[in-house]
Amino acid sequence: MADKKPAASKAAQKKSVPSIQVRIDRLNDYEGSNIKAFASANIGGAFAIHGIRVVDSQKGMFVAMPQSSHKDGNGNTKYSDIFHAVTAEARSELNEKVMDAYEQALAEQQDKAAEESEIEEQGIEPTM
Repeated sequence: MADKKPAASKAAQKKSVPSIQVRIDRLNDYEGSNIKAFASANIGGAFAIHGIRVVDSQKGMFVAMPQSSHKDGNGNTKYSDIFHAVTAEARSELNEKVMDAYEQALAEQQDKAAEESEIEEQGIEPTM
């Protein structure tokens, strides 16, 4: 009779989320657009995701993964995620990192605009 392997505990089955680095590729300030930024992520130094979007909807800000679209048999457009997190922990971590990077990019943009405004008010020519 074959010996059965003992069932692994849930804690042992739970895998840690690899390190995630996110950068904002572009802030999007087009009037009327609900897309606020485009981001890229590096996961564990092994995978890169491009085309992540920060979206402002009626329900609030959220992170949208890259998608492809196609027409179904009735001519309706359907969307499929190209990339998505498998676990809730990984999804939460990725969303948090993207939103943190977005907030930081916004703050940097506002700081730069304030500096330029201050320089303009003082009548100092910016140097190159």
